Amino acid sequence: MLHGRATRLALVLLSTLAGTACSTLRGTPERYQSAESIVASIDLTADDVAALAVADNQSERNRLQNKALAVIDLRFNEFVRALAADRADSSATAAGTTLGASTAGAFVDGVKAKTNYALFAAGVVGAFGIVDKNYFYEKTVPALVAGMRAARAKVLLRMRQGQMEALASYNGVAALQDLEDYYTAGTVLAAIAEVTARAEDDAAQALGQVRALEVPSDAEIAHRKTLSQAIFGIQDEAAMAKGNAALKALGLPEQATPKATRAALVRALQPRTPERVATVERALKAAGLLQ
Repeated sequence: MLHGRATRLALVLLSTLAGTACSTLRGTPERYQSAESIVASIDLTADDVAALAVADNQSERNRLQNKALAVIDLRFNEFVRALAADRADSSATAAGTTLGASTAGAFVDGVKAKTNYALFAAGVVGAFGIVDKNYFYEKTVPALVAGMRAARAKVLLRMRQGQMEALASYNGVAALQDLEDYYTAGTVLAAIAEVTARAEDDAAQALGQVRALEVPSDAEIAHRKTLSQAIFGIQDEAAMAKGNAALKALGLPEQATPKATRAALVRALQPRTPERVATVERALKAAGLLQ
């Protein structure tokens, strides 16, 4: 009797958790209006799209393009919500099912029953683990969504600029092509291309900066060491007075302590270009801090 009650209790818990996973863990509230209803009310038809290609005035071109834009945006937002919701549902359902099976196993007394529940729980974890590993390469969904939004923003800017132009400069065919580009920009393939291109640009810039770095010669290293020793040698009032004289020559405010004077002179070397270093060096020499 106890075995049967425990099993029923565990199954009820399992069912409750699985149902909860689908309804409350999506991470988005219920929409203020049904997207399907809005799309239906907009009533974008194939004739509208065809009419855009042959639009004979600027106002009609913009009206038809904006009508299609609204539908594409609604569909894209649905797609983004589904990406996050499906991922949350699969994880939450797996967790709820595993918890239910483990709880059932804890309540029963029979060794065989415990083993069966344990095998069931392990199977659920294993199956969803496979899904986890392959679901858009684990935690890449936010990056993909960001890539899609960036790609869409570029095309949207182009369209808005085109809508301000006369029909001769931005005709219906060009407006339709931009709509196709806008739709394509909201796909995962476009997001991967955007993220990849951005990464390649960052890598190229970083490599260019590395190549632009100059390796200092022994003489330059010795010269920098001499400057550093002159600045960090400011430890007493007399040296501080000379340091303030150098700051004044550089057009910088005087400091009240040796430490503040040293810090101000170090900042004066930035950016550490040859011209800036030479200017600070002349001021240090004029103040008597450097030979």
